[in-house]
Amino acid sequence: MIIFLYALSISLMILLPLGLAIVLRRRLAVPWWLFCLGMLTFAGSQVYHIPLNNWLADLGVIGAIGPGEPGLLGTALVLGLSAGLSETVARALGFWLLFRWRKTERWQDGVMAGLGHGGIEAMVIGGVFTAASVSSLWAMREMDLTALGLSPEQLTAVTRQTTLFLSSPWLAFAPLLERGIALTLHVAVSALVWQAFKRRSPAYFALAVVYHALLDATAVYAAQFITNAWLMEGLLAVIALPGVVYLWRVWPRAERHRARPLRDDLALLGTAVRKELLQQWRTKRVLVVSAVFLLFGLGSPLLAKFTPQMLTLIEGAEQFADLIPEPTTADALAQHIKNLTQFGFILAILLGMGAVAGEKERGTAAMILSKPLPRWAFLLSKFTAQSLVYLAGFVLAAAGAAYYTSILFEPFLLGPFILGNGLLLLWLLTFTAVTLLSSVIGKSTGAAAGIALVGSVLIFLSGSLPRVGALMPSGLVAWAGQLGLKAEVAANGGAAAAGAALIVAVLVTAVAIFEQQEL
Repeated sequence: MIIFLYALSISLMILLPLGLAIVLRRRLAVPWWLFCLGMLTFAGSQVYHIPLNNWLADLGVIGAIGPGEPGLLGTALVLGLSAGLSETVARALGFWLLFRWRKTERWQDGVMAGLGHGGIEAMVIGGVFTAASVSSLWAMREMDLTALGLSPEQLTAVTRQTTLFLSSPWLAFAPLLERGIALTLHVAVSALVWQAFKRRSPAYFALAVVYHALLDATAVYAAQFITNAWLMEGLLAVIALPGVVYLWRVWPRAERHRARPLRDDLALLGTAVRKELLQQWRTKRVLVVSAVFLLFGLGSPLLAKFTPQMLTLIEGAEQFADLIPEPTTADALAQHIKNLTQFGFILAILLGMGAVAGEKERGTAAMILSKPLPRWAFLLSKFTAQSLVYLAGFVLAAAGAAYYTSILFEPFLLGPFILGNGLLLLWLLTFTAVTLLSSVIGKSTGAAAGIALVGSVLIFLSGSLPRVGALMPSGLVAWAGQLGLKAEVAANGGAAAAGAALIVAVLVTAVAIFEQQEL
C-alpha cells in the first residue's frame, strides 16, 4: 500500500506541471518553448546556486541545520535569500532574452515559463529525489540502523525519517502537496518578474526575490520544530496564498483560445498512432525488431551455457575453457541484459533517426500536417508507435530468455525478471525520446543520427557523475541486473523516476522545437 501510494504521488509530481501547461496552452494558446525556457532557467540557476551555497558554507555564513543550532534563523534566511536571488536572476535573464528577441504583450507567457521552471523542479526534486528516498527508507525498514556506523545525530535523523515513513501511507501525498505549493510560488514569482520587464519596474523583481526567499526560509526554519507534515504544508500554503490571489486577480478572463475539443485531438492522436504502426509493419520494422529481440532472448542463455564448450573446439583455446567457472542462472540473466543494452540503443537510433527528419526530407511531414493534425500529436504518435514495437520486442526477448534459462539452468524468480525487463524498456525509451528530439533538430537523417549518437553518449556518461550518477538511466540497468536472482534487492526508484522525467522533458522540448519549424 505504501509503495503504491508513493508511486502514485511521484507520478503526479512528474505529470502535474505537464497537465497544467496543457490546460494553459489549450485555453490561451501559449507556445511550448516558453515551458522549455522555464526549464532552462531553473537548470541554469543551479549552476551557480549550488556553488554559492557551498562557498557560503565554507565561509561559515551557512551553518548547521538543526533545532538546537544557535544560528539556525540566520542560516535559514541566508538559504532562502540565496535560492530566491539565484532563481529570480535566472528568470530575469530568460525574460530579458524573451523581450529582446520576441516581443510579448501577454501576461500568460510569464505563467508558462513559471510552469516550466517549477515543473522541472517538481520532476527532479519532487519526483526523482522522493523516489530515491523512498527506495532507501524501504530498504532500511527492517535493518539494524546501529550497524550502519552512523553518528548519533545521523542515527537520530534516519530513525525519525524511517518511523515517519512507516507511520501512515497517506504521508505519500505530503511531497506532492509541497511540490504543488512550490509550483504555485514559481508561477507567481515568474509572473512578477514578467511584470518587472513589462512595466520597467525593479520593484516587482525585488518583490519576487523577497517572496521566494520568505517561503524557502520558512521551510528550512519551521521544519526543525514542526514534526507534523500536514501542519508544515499548511504553513507553507498560507505563505503561498497571496501568490494565488495575485494570479487570480491578473488572470486574463476576456482572452480565450478556442481550441478543438480534447476528445477530437485524442481521436486524431489515435488515428496517427494507427498510421505509424501500419507504417512500421509495412516497412518490416516490426519484424526486424521482433526478430532481433527474440534472437537476443533465445541466444543469451545459450551463449552463457555453451561458451566454455565452444572454446574447446578452438585449437589452442582448450586451456582457457577450464578457467571459466560453471555457468549459472546469474550468467544467463547477465548475458541477457548485456545483449539488450549493448545493441538496444543502437537499434533505437537506427530505427528512430528518420522518424521526423526523413519525412521532412521527403516532404511528407508538410503534407500530413496540412490536415487537422496537431504537431504534438504527430510527434507523440511516432514515440508511441516505437514504444509499442519495442514493448513487443521485449516481450519476445523475455519469453525466449525465460524459456531457455529454465531449461538449461536452475529455476529463477519470474516476477522480478519481468520487472527487470520493464526497467530495461524504460531505459531504452530514454534513447528513443532523445533520438526523436534529434530527428526534429536534424535537417537530414544523417544529421539526426549524429545528434542522437552524441545524446546517447551523454546519457551513458551521466552515469559516472558523482552523487547523482546512480539516478541516471544507467541505474536502471544496474537495478535490473539484480532482479530475478533473489527476492529482496536494492531498489532504485530514483532512477525510474529520473527516466520518466527525462522522457517527459525531452518530448516537450521536441514539440516546442517542432512547433517553431517551417516545413
